[in-house]
Amino acid sequence: MEYLHQLDPQDQEEEIAVMQHILAATGKRQEDTGEGEDAREEQARPTKAGEYKKGFTAFTAAQWIFKEEMDSYDRERRDTKDQKTIGQRTRIVQQWWESLSDDRKAEAGRAAEKWNELGAPKQTHDS
Repeated sequence: MEYLHQLDPQDQEEEIAVMQHILAATGKRQEDTGEGEDAREEQARPTKAGEYKKGFTAFTAAQWIFKEEMDSYDRERRDTKDQKTIGQRTRIVQQWWESLSDDRKAEAGRAAEKWNELGAPKQTHDS
């Protein structure tokens, strides 16, 4: 998605819409089959030791696991190019959390428990 800034605004919107459609369709299939939770959790797991300092809650883990979805929700509700709207992001992220299904909140809760139990990946301690 790093190439988006090179496109004109209309093409950016179209490209984002296509990517969101693909992500939504793929995510729906994974939810229907129950596959993908472990893969999403493993892929989203933070890799820097400092990120484990405060511990994770279901809310904070969800922000890692469903980052693209959360960012998309944010982009749809505010002008992300206007720095004056950054203060709205906290409120929008809270609305996004409230709109998540109970299954996704439970998935995030399980990931938070796992991450808190395991701590930072070993390779972050070796550095």
